[in-house]
Amino acid sequence: MSSAGLSDELDGQLILVQRRRSLYTPANWSMTALILSLSMLVLAPLFVSDSYSIIEHTLSESGAQGIEGAWVFRTGVALAALSVLVMSLSAQQTWTSAAIRWLRMYAVALLMLTMFPEAPLDGGAHDETVAMLHTAFAVVGAVSFILGVVTVSGTRPRQAIRARVFDWLVVAAVALLPQIMVLVRVDGLLQRIMVAFGYVWLLAESSRIAGPVPTPL
Repeated sequence: MSSAGLSDELDGQLILVQRRRSLYTPANWSMTALILSLSMLVLAPLFVSDSYSIIEHTLSESGAQGIEGAWVFRTGVALAALSVLVMSLSAQQTWTSAAIRWLRMYAVALLMLTMFPEAPLDGGAHDETVAMLHTAFAVVGAVSFILGVVTVSGTRPRQAIRARVFDWLVVAAVALLPQIMVLVRVDGLLQRIMVAFGYVWLLAESSRIAGPVPTPL
């Protein structure tokens, strides 16, 4: 085999090794956890009572206190929290320390939501203090997420115009849709739109942190 052929073969093997390694980065694990999390949130209504409506009832109500099937929603939220925490481990070169702190705080708030569930749909027996804590951690999570997105947006390159526009669409969705939910009886629909914006943003960030997969020259 010629030296050129041997060099090409070695380069090809190196690319394969790099590809395999890239599959096991924290950012890729995070992306996988986010996809699993989103799948569980989509499926959660199938595990609760028939009275649950995805148009009228919020996601949190599918994981409320004392209902069967609440574990699906809670597991989905826990996976989202863990994915953000894992993502932050490899984001030092992409996010600022301030963004990492805000988004870790968001992840902790998500974990708290699984520990302090919402009151049940039918208003049955429940712990009102736990329900109040759920609301408080939901607010903390939303504010932390908004500040994290704003911080990340402020450090993007000037040419990343589309990314920054989407950052602010996400901020608008998270900040404004809950206000609209007070006025109309489509809480579930509006919250799902808001959550979808958040998941798309997190998936895009995990992809950006992971970086491109090595390809042969």
